[in-house]
Amino acid sequence: MSRHSDSIQAIISEVEAHHAIDTTETAHKAVILDHFHHSIDPMDSFCFEPGHATGSAWVMAKDTRQFALIYHKTLDRWLQPGGHAEPEEQDLLTVSLREAQEELGIVLDRTQASLLDLDVHRIPDTRKYPSHLHFDFRYLCLTESQPLQPATDAVRAEWFSLDRLNLLELDPGIERMIRKSIG
Repeated sequence: MSRHSDSIQAIISEVEAHHAIDTTETAHKAVILDHFHHSIDPMDSFCFEPGHATGSAWVMAKDTRQFALIYHKTLDRWLQPGGHAEPEEQDLLTVSLREAQEELGIVLDRTQASLLDLDVHRIPDTRKYPSHLHFDFRYLCLTESQPLQPATDAVRAEWFSLDRLNLLELDPGIERMIRKSIG
């Protein structure tokens, strides 16, 4: 393994301990475990067959119960901030927190974050990369409401109330995170 095997084992343990809430997430959990058990480097962002692990932050303001989303210019939709691991990053919470800082312009406290959801989804072909899977670790990150400063892949970043979220066309994984975080 190109990453430290203790770090990979810690991620596998985190996935094994995670409680999936439905059959879809249970299936995602099984696929992620298989990926981590059989890949040479499951977090290598240049491995496109079948794909690689990613981390994302489901950011919720404790004081307003709103959620921070970015408008992703390449995918042309509202999403939670997230992305690929850098070579030196050993866990996906670190990835999620860094991505939130880069894409939302806010610093989150890792003690206020916990694994919320596991999701596997296909990323479409681009001019630079082939279609591949993202094995996404989604962390609920609690914070206070604060100004957002979009950057990198985000052309916009906004706080969304539940009412505003319900007006968007969201994928089932985001709908599952909403249910989990307000339930």
